[in-house]
Amino acid sequence: MSTPNDNNGISTESRIIDAAKSLFIEKGYAETSMSDIAARAEINRPALHYYFRTKDKMFHAVIGDIVSAIVPRVYELLMQRGLPIADRIEGVIDAYFTLFKQNPRLPMFILREMNRDAGMLIDTITRLHLKEKLETVILSIENEMESGKLNRIPVRFLFFNFYGMLLTPFLAQDLVCTALLEDGETFDQMLANWKPCIMQQMLNLLQPR
Repeated sequence: MSTPNDNNGISTESRIIDAAKSLFIEKGYAETSMSDIAARAEINRPALHYYFRTKDKMFHAVIGDIVSAIVPRVYELLMQRGLPIADRIEGVIDAYFTLFKQNPRLPMFILREMNRDAGMLIDTITRLHLKEKLETVILSIENEMESGKLNRIPVRFLFFNFYGMLLTPFLAQDLVCTALLEDGETFDQMLANWKPCIMQQMLNLLQPR
């Protein structure tokens, strides 16, 4: 399918995905209509349906756009078994912090969609062939645990610890900026101070003593 460009050199399909992503993040999937997306993308409904016949297909495209911005880098870092675990953890934190600083409402969108329809989110991940990457990462971590390079701990508990600590400042950003910053401290400075705490917790869980 051809993708005509607008005057800024951006394809119509890309403009639609950007519009849908911004609306899904702002309002949520359920509260966003195809008409909303068409209006944000500045096209008519028939043109929108030419590229995406259903909102579900658009959701798959939006999730694909989001994960393509982070998953390859995270996968690359975690699979570098020759790299010290501390360096891998730091690299993953930096990758997520960069993404979330650019898209501060993205963590809330992810959490909302996980609770709204986990099955649809899992189906999207499967369609994007991310399940294989996830299983490869889990197997690699479990092999390092088996060999004694890392402590044995259920991977789901690593997930809870890491993403809980990573996402909380962004999920509570308004509260953090209103009441939890020190005098003269910015949100970015707080994140820089929070990063070693995340690393230390993960190393406490993973590094053999």
